[in-house]
Amino acid sequence: MSLHRDRLELSDGERIRRYAVPGWMIAECTAARERGDWRAACEAALIDVAFDDAGPVAELLAGFAPDLLRWHLPRAMGGTVHLAGWRTYLLAGDGPVEPDTMVLVVRTPDIENGANRLTLDAVRAGDVEGRLICPLPPYLWDVRRAAELPLTGVAGLADSDVVAAWTAAGWELDDGRRRWHLSLLGSMDPVLAARELRRVSAQFGRASWGLLGRWNSSELHLLASGDRIRVIVPASRPEETGRAELRLLADVLRPPIDRALIETGRLDPADLHPLVRDVLAPGVTGDPDPSLVPAGLLDERVFRVRCRGVWHWVSVRGGRLALPEHSDDEWQRELSLRAFGGEIGGCFKADLGWRGLARWLPKALREHRRDLWLRLESGGSRVVTALLDAGLEPRLCDGGGRTLVHLLGAFGDPAVLPRLLAAGLDVDARDREGITPLFEALTRRWPIELIIALVDAGADPRLPVQGVSPLRYLKTIRARDMTPDLTAALGYLKEKKA
Repeated sequence: MSLHRDRLELSDGERIRRYAVPGWMIAECTAARERGDWRAACEAALIDVAFDDAGPVAELLAGFAPDLLRWHLPRAMGGTVHLAGWRTYLLAGDGPVEPDTMVLVVRTPDIENGANRLTLDAVRAGDVEGRLICPLPPYLWDVRRAAELPLTGVAGLADSDVVAAWTAAGWELDDGRRRWHLSLLGSMDPVLAARELRRVSAQFGRASWGLLGRWNSSELHLLASGDRIRVIVPASRPEETGRAELRLLADVLRPPIDRALIETGRLDPADLHPLVRDVLAPGVTGDPDPSLVPAGLLDERVFRVRCRGVWHWVSVRGGRLALPEHSDDEWQRELSLRAFGGEIGGCFKADLGWRGLARWLPKALREHRRDLWLRLESGGSRVVTALLDAGLEPRLCDGGGRTLVHLLGAFGDPAVLPRLLAAGLDVDARDREGITPLFEALTRRWPIELIIALVDAGADPRLPVQGVSPLRYLKTIRARDMTPDLTAALGYLKEKKA
């Protein structure tokens, strides 16, 4: 069978592969793993370890490749490289998983978007917490099993082809299915789905598995009963019990996107994760770049901009945009013209757009800024610090006017905040929608330590944002939607207000 992916998915996949797991992370994780230091590998992969005694899970940790896991985990789509939030993944060996079996559990933050750090825990299978828990096949996270990565498969079948493909693979399809069920089934490979269903059914001793799609849970269930494998729609939905529930992750029931990216020219095989490259492109060599700041990243680049009927050059060095063909006096005249509603020249429009004060920005400049921004988003506080040390403009904004303080949730480390504030950034800076970092922290469900860091640095909990202060926003959240961190934040903000 051949791979089928739509252009949007391929575009997202290309961006994710370029930024989500940088070369320095792969290099550091590999070096740590080869010397047997799994904790250092986790630190390099931005994974927080939540346990001390590694003895009960030593066999699992012996093959654990955190960078490989990060490479394969689902992402929040829509132009970002962040991990899909609110997820719990279960990593187990090959034997039966009973309540007393020790397993590894990986959690993404409870954030709709902006999640980047992971948490690794070691617990009894019977004690795993999380609303929806997805077991992952070993080839996604165990270096000893990486060669089992599927080489072929389908993804993105048209609705008209779904029934035939799944039936040919041995599946029986319930007549109760709906059109949206076909869309979900079409996103998965029926052969891989059959293989994984049989694996988890035998390992966990349960025949029926619900599906977790890209956005939410599906009412479809995959059922293994003897030699039969079926796609069914239960007559009624199970009651919400609040207890942990095992699900099959639809994203792992199809081959990884890497081969499709290679076939469409969007990914050089040399840029694959080495463990993936050994499977998909054996014989291709290449070492990941170990530098936090790639050579030449902050060097001067020039871009052409149409300005009042002629082409001008603007330059960017270290995130700072300069207009070499215009004087300061011209810039002041253009600002005055803009204040009275006049049309300003293209170079000056580009300057405003670069600083997040206007929407328009030439495509090449927009792509350059996005490259810098995505490296900051995915690299964590070490990359931020390294880039600032190398001369990055700390006042760099994204297209929405968000500052690096707004990005603190992606960095995941409050220690970087004093560096940003010392560089002159405002802890209460507003983006073009008027959102402050503190308001963003609360609406995006940042960890409590980041919220406390903002408040301690002077963020005003009473500052109105679109008519609602951060403190008032917290008070409007329904009790059932309050997370422990939001509850702690409400108490801390009330204390500071007093």
